Amino acid sequence: MKPVSFLSFDVEALPGRAENDHVDRLIWGKVDGQEYGVRKICAILRDYGIRGNFLLDLSGCALYGDRAMTEVGKYILAEGHELHVHLHAEWVIRTWGIKGKFSGPPGLNQLDEATNRSCLNYAYFKYCQLFGMAPQVFRGGGFTFNAYTITAARDAGFRCLSNFNALRHAETLGVGESNANNEPFAWGGGLFELPVDFSPEPLSSDIQMYFGWFDRVLARKTIKTFNLTMHSWSLLKRNGPLFADAAPEHEERLRYICDHLCANTQVRGYSEYLADMIAPPVSINYFRSQIAVLDPGQRLAECNVCGARFAVGPTDVCPGCGARARHRQVVDALQSMGNPFDGFRVLACFANSVEKLSILAKAVEVRNFDIRPLSEADFQMDIQHMQAIANESFDRFIALHVLNHVKDDRAALQEIHRILIPGGVALITIPYREGEKTMATADVLAHYGAENYERYGVGSYRRYGLDDVVGLFSELFDVKTADGFDPVSGQSMKVFFLEKPTV
Repeated sequence: MKPVSFLSFDVEALPGRAENDHVDRLIWGKVDGQEYGVRKICAILRDYGIRGNFLLDLSGCALYGDRAMTEVGKYILAEGHELHVHLHAEWVIRTWGIKGKFSGPPGLNQLDEATNRSCLNYAYFKYCQLFGMAPQVFRGGGFTFNAYTITAARDAGFRCLSNFNALRHAETLGVGESNANNEPFAWGGGLFELPVDFSPEPLSSDIQMYFGWFDRVLARKTIKTFNLTMHSWSLLKRNGPLFADAAPEHEERLRYICDHLCANTQVRGYSEYLADMIAPPVSINYFRSQIAVLDPGQRLAECNVCGARFAVGPTDVCPGCGARARHRQVVDALQSMGNPFDGFRVLACFANSVEKLSILAKAVEVRNFDIRPLSEADFQMDIQHMQAIANESFDRFIALHVLNHVKDDRAALQEIHRILIPGGVALITIPYREGEKTMATADVLAHYGAENYERYGVGSYRRYGLDDVVGLFSELFDVKTADGFDPVSGQSMKVFFLEKPTV
């Protein structure tokens, strides 16, 4: 049987590797009107019928925004390649404002248990948020990891790591004889490792060095795998510290490698290999870590939606997933009340990706609408006039901070009552004040602006008084409340569960 090989590419745009336009230069490889990045790499792999493994650095979301990373990932998936998770933790730590006594860039190998858990949970959630499916394989930036990383990856839901190399990690991780050959192994608890054999830049070396590595690696292995790691910028060459120039010789070497691997191995995707992978357990002789001490004077909060752990600032928005205080408060309330959406059909008045993943993930169906033409909504509809929905056709309904932006909130509640089955439940949140009466807002254009008001009637109409809004809800529903706590702002909010009576 032929050996199995893997071609992997870390897709990243770290600021120190280009002067500007980092995503265009380091991921798409744009130089002088041509491209030498992800699209070019995919075209070469297509010529050989190879499925590549692209590991998208999700620190790019913190640096350049979700949209840029989503575009890259969706292109790779559309090309038929596997998309996995990469994370340069040092940039996440910086954008989250975490300070400590780090030795150089704060990679995963320096992070304590809580911060490793936060990084891995964030990476898993962010991938789901961007691509609507669960990731399988994780690689740390600079191949960094420690024992906490392994536990955190397993608990987050990853199936496999691809970090380890017996030579690179010899000082920190001593393994038994078979693992020292870089063969696939199991960390335990369903988490595997596909060690990296040749990195970081096979294309910058003479092709004979690649052939030498290939022969030596496979000669000493019983489970014969060969795992190469390159980058989205591997078809460029350095000009000083920057990747600035096209390198035709790099493309020539990549084609040599593809041709050689196709002739001598089975070139496979990581997930494809994992589907029938059987690997022996790792034998660890020692595992040394030098954990950095975090600044004890900073106030850190952990988002209960994505797991991001960050220094509290002036806003309630999570820098990891974008969750607001209301999302975290609902998640907290559901931990005590139970999730009413699990296993039911749900009509949602604009549930964004945070709500879909943290609240509605186990619903059997979610139909998502908004009065505005939003990309995350399935269709347009006015909550005050839901004629497109038949009577008693949904089990559940959700609208977070919506009713205060609706001109006729009573009409909206009547429509929610109409479309719910008897015994159906609506989860509602609204801004309110205790001990005050419901008041019209001074500026109806606040928050959503003139265009949304004029075109769709969306405005900031009122701030509710708590007793008033409970009375309003009680006209049609049996009302229950639960207090939800936001670990970021430290504030609690009542979450309303409105049940349609059965008689």
